[in-house]
Amino acid sequence: MLKYISICLLLIFTSTFCGCKLDTDDEDKMPGDKFWSGSPANAEAFMLSVYQSLRTATTSCGFFLYSGDVRCAPITGQNADNYLHLIQNDMKNYKSRKDSKEEGKSTDCGAIYNWKNMYKVVEGANIMIEEVSNIQGLSGEEVEQYLTECRFLRNLAYFFMVRLFGDIPYYTEAYFAKPLPRTDKSTVLKNCLADLQLLLDNDPEGRILRWRNGNGSWRANRGSVLALMMHINMWLAFFDSDNAHTYYSEVKRLAETDSWIDGTYYSLQPMEQMSNVFRGNSNEGLFEIVQNITMGETFDTDNMWCTKVVYEVRNETKPTFAYSEAFLTQLYPEETKDMRKEYWFNHLYRERETEGGSSRLYPIEIIKLLNADEYKNKIIPNAGNYVVFRLADVILLYAEALNNLGETEKALQEVNRIRQRAGAPEFTTDDNLDASIYWERVRELMGEGQYFYDLVRTMKITDASYAVFSDDSGHRETMSNLKQGSWTWPIFKGALDNNPFMSKNVYWE
Repeated sequence: MLKYISICLLLIFTSTFCGCKLDTDDEDKMPGDKFWSGSPANAEAFMLSVYQSLRTATTSCGFFLYSGDVRCAPITGQNADNYLHLIQNDMKNYKSRKDSKEEGKSTDCGAIYNWKNMYKVVEGANIMIEEVSNIQGLSGEEVEQYLTECRFLRNLAYFFMVRLFGDIPYYTEAYFAKPLPRTDKSTVLKNCLADLQLLLDNDPEGRILRWRNGNGSWRANRGSVLALMMHINMWLAFFDSDNAHTYYSEVKRLAETDSWIDGTYYSLQPMEQMSNVFRGNSNEGLFEIVQNITMGETFDTDNMWCTKVVYEVRNETKPTFAYSEAFLTQLYPEETKDMRKEYWFNHLYRERETEGGSSRLYPIEIIKLLNADEYKNKIIPNAGNYVVFRLADVILLYAEALNNLGETEKALQEVNRIRQRAGAPEFTTDDNLDASIYWERVRELMGEGQYFYDLVRTMKITDASYAVFSDDSGHRETMSNLKQGSWTWPIFKGALDNNPFMSKNVYWE
């Protein structure tokens, strides 16, 4: 196969649905061998293109980033009826109403189950791993740095896809174009863990994989690798429940490595500085998807959760989505002190007089992620980076693992770090710690795409006391459906048509 590589602005690649196959357009191309024998600038340009591929994969369809907050959620709003299939987790009904020709389009939710853009991340990473050592003028440490970043991005892409689809085609070879069947989800994640562990083992002193990358938290660093590994282990505890104790022990080991979550390398920021956390590159951020507003880069308003659940920046129109009043009252009781009421929300409810002197109750407004900047005479909501992993998230994962290992006192200590930051009353041994940790993740991480995935991996999605839908008509998950893949998205029709080895999850057959 000819290895033609684009050297236009961000080196755009195309993929087959299960592997890698480069297009060979004539414009702005050079032979691959010439490109990879070129200057160090080629290596950096290609590396940035892989990061750009990740950004494209996560923002080309807005629902990728915040479907984890919409699905199964207690949400109302002016356009909520359009998304009842997500809100009530009635995915088969959604699928039955969709024309197959619409699947994979960037509008609505169809693009979520077209995994092509995610495989571009895998493709680019695999090519870089194969070729970067051929670049002239790179030091050994520079080569290792690029290899490390590519391995992290490849495994992050696989993790994202497993959460969406379960079993997926898995490959690590460059220029791979042969159709592949789906690989068992647990095997994929175990392969990812082994690959990531090598990054730690081969660099024990942190010369290559530093605790804080000099380029900021949008480039792979030691904390981002450890966070990803912790998340993967928590999902393996769901997929392989017979060995859950082993995975929880791994989460504990990873969290306690060099005492990294205790504030040595990263730190929880005060509540009054949380807007800086969500703008990006704070000491709390572990990994983020970057944008540069001065270069004209902004996350599209359809791509960010915050822009769907806040009033318009300048016009006080109703938001598309709003959390139900009952749900927020459950999370943040009126009589309980919690600074997140102030910093997460503008109002827990909004009342305004209308013409005629009557009053009207407006939906709840969340401002947690609203970092409004003006760019080209336009207000841009959330002009900062998209935070994928931050320290509060992994502290709560650590607490959850400790509790499942029976280390109650230490688990209490960790979850109460988050409570203390919020100025909320600490949990005690009198509390149901399993439930307390779960709900603390909901309070702390709302809007960050973890809600639905936490419901699934803890299997609390089958329990009506946790899976709170917007009304009583919501589809309730069963353990049987869960095991058949009801938590997944359907496989893209193009992948099914073009790959003779492709199969569906039982739930979608």
